[in-house]
Amino acid sequence: MCRKIFISILIFFVFIVGVLTLVFLDARYIEPNLLFVQNKTLYLPNWDERLNGFKIAAISDLHIGTNGMDLDKLNVIIQKVNAKNPDLIVLLGDFDSKAIQNVGYSDEELSTIFKKFKAKYGVIAILGNHDYHHPYPVRIRKFLSDAGVKILENEDTYIYSAGASLNITGFKDLWYFKSRPDEVLRPDIVGPVIVLSHNPDLFFDMPKSVSLTLSGHTHGGEISLPLLGSPIVPSEFGQRYRKGHIIEDGKHLYVVGGVATLSGFRFLNPPEIVILNLYSETGHKKIMNTRVKRGFNKKHWKKCVEIYCKYKDLF
Repeated sequence: MCRKIFISILIFFVFIVGVLTLVFLDARYIEPNLLFVQNKTLYLPNWDERLNGFKIAAISDLHIGTNGMDLDKLNVIIQKVNAKNPDLIVLLGDFDSKAIQNVGYSDEELSTIFKKFKAKYGVIAILGNHDYHHPYPVRIRKFLSDAGVKILENEDTYIYSAGASLNITGFKDLWYFKSRPDEVLRPDIVGPVIVLSHNPDLFFDMPKSVSLTLSGHTHGGEISLPLLGSPIVPSEFGQRYRKGHIIEDGKHLYVVGGVATLSGFRFLNPPEIVILNLYSETGHKKIMNTRVKRGFNKKHWKKCVEIYCKYKDLF
């Protein structure tokens, strides 16, 4: 009898070890090297029907020079984006000025790569918290500008399509600049407004007049556990703005999960490019609120950050 119990316990132990090993191998070596293209259709408030079908390719958190994010992988990302024939490409920050400096890529190499992005109305970028390390933002601005990418830092620009105007307003990073939506969004804006904010926390203060806010920054938490969510989400709102399409009180936010992996791990949350097809909301498509994401709370992820910072060299 004891022998049978021992064998059962041993089998169970081997099974658990096997599962954990497979999870580790997936999170460390498989998922970080994947790249999915997510196609999403959004029905937006304050949207001009003449712009229905407008297609935006959203890319966030490239972190060039980190964990396999080299020029070859950048080329793959560009090919996948261009194949979707977007009307507009938006780059949502964290090119990673320090990593670019450390890896030694030249401005010419990077501008040559970014020139390959093709969209009917061009490429628009904002900067993230990893782009403002002094004095490196100058380099980010230079190679993007040389590539013909329009950079918005508390600025806006207009796109004119099908007889309608579309305002794109880009914010400086929330961790470096305490910009407020009511200070940056001009009162005389004409037509629908899409806001680009690297950090999704700015969405909380976004006015209802904005049709859509696009963000990155969180990497989707990198590791996502069933029912529990992500242990580490760099947001004051924890799981709430972790990833995907969020609607609160009729306001729309889309958080892109990013293409890089800073921790070295991704689990149930592979790198992604998001293709957004935008339409005007109608009565049966109108949603006031999406379900709030549950899981680890802010205290949990702050403790996890402390543990990760202490032992990160082991990874």
